[in-house]
Amino acid sequence: MKSSKKWLGLGSLFSFLLIPCPALAADPIVKIEGELLSDLSELTYSLIGEVDAPPRSMAQARRRLESANEKAEAVMRSLGYYGAAITSQIDANDDPSQNKSSEITHILKIDPGSQFQFGSVDISYTSQDPDIAEEAFKIIGIAPGSPALAADVVAAEARIVSFLRAKGYPFAKAATRKAVADHATETLNVTFKIESGDKTRFGKITQTGTAYLVETWPEMIAPFKEGDLFDDRKLNQLAARVIGTGVFDGASASLSQDFIKNTDCTLTRDVTLNIEQGPINTVQAEVGYSTSEGSGIDLIYERRNFIGYAQTLTIGSTVKTNEISLGIDYNIPFAWRVDRELDIGASLAREDTDAFTGERATLNTLMTQKFSRKFKASLGAGLEASQFDEADVNVRSYLFDGLLNAEYDSRSSLLNPQKGYHIEAGLTPSYNFGDQDGAFANAELGVSNYRKISNKLTAAGRVKLGTIFGAGQESVPLNRRYYGGGGGSVRGFEYQSISPVDNDGVSIGGRSLVEASAELRYRGKGKIGYAGFLDAGSVAKSDYPDFKDIKFGIGAGLRYYTSFAPLRADIAFPLNKDDGDADFQLYLSIGQAF
Repeated sequence: MKSSKKWLGLGSLFSFLLIPCPALAADPIVKIEGELLSDLSELTYSLIGEVDAPPRSMAQARRRLESANEKAEAVMRSLGYYGAAITSQIDANDDPSQNKSSEITHILKIDPGSQFQFGSVDISYTSQDPDIAEEAFKIIGIAPGSPALAADVVAAEARIVSFLRAKGYPFAKAATRKAVADHATETLNVTFKIESGDKTRFGKITQTGTAYLVETWPEMIAPFKEGDLFDDRKLNQLAARVIGTGVFDGASASLSQDFIKNTDCTLTRDVTLNIEQGPINTVQAEVGYSTSEGSGIDLIYERRNFIGYAQTLTIGSTVKTNEISLGIDYNIPFAWRVDRELDIGASLAREDTDAFTGERATLNTLMTQKFSRKFKASLGAGLEASQFDEADVNVRSYLFDGLLNAEYDSRSSLLNPQKGYHIEAGLTPSYNFGDQDGAFANAELGVSNYRKISNKLTAAGRVKLGTIFGAGQESVPLNRRYYGGGGGSVRGFEYQSISPVDNDGVSIGGRSLVEASAELRYRGKGKIGYAGFLDAGSVAKSDYPDFKDIKFGIGAGLRYYTSFAPLRADIAFPLNKDDGDADFQLYLSIGQAF
């Protein structure tokens, strides 16, 4: 058995953490009597709350009852029961004059009455009416005759203010609204009082703060032009784009107090964009250990925004038991346009895995076009020179690659998704000018889906397909062929252990790949969560997926949820292992498996 026995101690610790602990019992503060709808009763109970111990004195009992009474009245009013009658009393089995009781019961008797409906709804402006007053009235969204819910009033007021701020009125705000309950007609009449302020246009962008940027950069990334009507969403988007580069410590955008009055009675105010640089140079180290995927250290140096385009230069070095590498990457998040990103990268590496041994050098350039928040596509080119030991012969390859990729990502989170899709398709046409020349192409499609079954349970699934077509097997370098097994593939099998083999039983890689995973993730109220999963995968010699020899792995995992991502510990077992395969594999990492 290849897996180390040292993991058994960790397994025992994880098993101990799974033992449930008893919870302390709590009782409702009051007993509610009256003819309430079940939903209304549950809401009132939940707002009033629970206690773990009875009151220590009659005085404390009265304070609890007064608080419960106030909260019950708030619930009734919020749901439109403005005529509700609420009475309260304390039942005790001792003499109240002794200021204590061994058994005290708080009782609220509630007669909700009829639910009021909205009557008249209007907007009153404290100064001159804005020129879009009629449009603002249409977005109130309250229909006369509908239930008079307080949440609808608050939401309507917020919609009015947001609408004005998005249509040129940056200083629009709400004054104290007037809401009158008419008990004779059982209606609620509402008048929103709004101060619109002056209609405003965007002026020039002035940069402040400690960050150095070329003069044209803020205007290039701005979602507005000088002279456009003010829109607070675009002002916020400007700051968000700066922060989204990941280069700066913080950014904020605001309107200048000074203004110019225009002939159309609007005002023009310049925009102040404050950007704080933060550290320009950072160094970090990551240490990792794995029984099958290599152990060692990663050193990463980053230099940010050194010529004023919010770019990042990253130099990384890896020293592991199966890899020694040095890489450099240059990233421009807004490459001459706000919706384009440029990456230029190069690397040198020596790899010594169970599947292949050799060296490689790469150079890639990739331009990414962002069509929306969820969809982007990339186009680029690459060069690779490699030398790998194949059947005791050093085979040299010199590749020219075309790089095409498209990605749709609607996941709620990158490291802990609970809903959404992630779809990625890639095509890499290549020509090998080396010892075994020829043209081939690698095509891949991966789909992941996440469904939140309940507040505590999430179902996740993924499918990946890959194929290499074109020239024969000998023209495809070993590192470009398909292998399965490992933490991001079929758990339970060692890294790159799923592969076709030659007559001597040596892995030679495949031309097609199919993988699938299903996982259930449970998380309660605390930071500890659990997962159960089933993985499957197959790698074949042919350039189309072969389902004849599918490997299955099953397992369970423990999750510790931090503020940024879950820490993952999975143990997986191969269901149909071959001779020489380990009995189990253990995986420790940050983030979910997929």
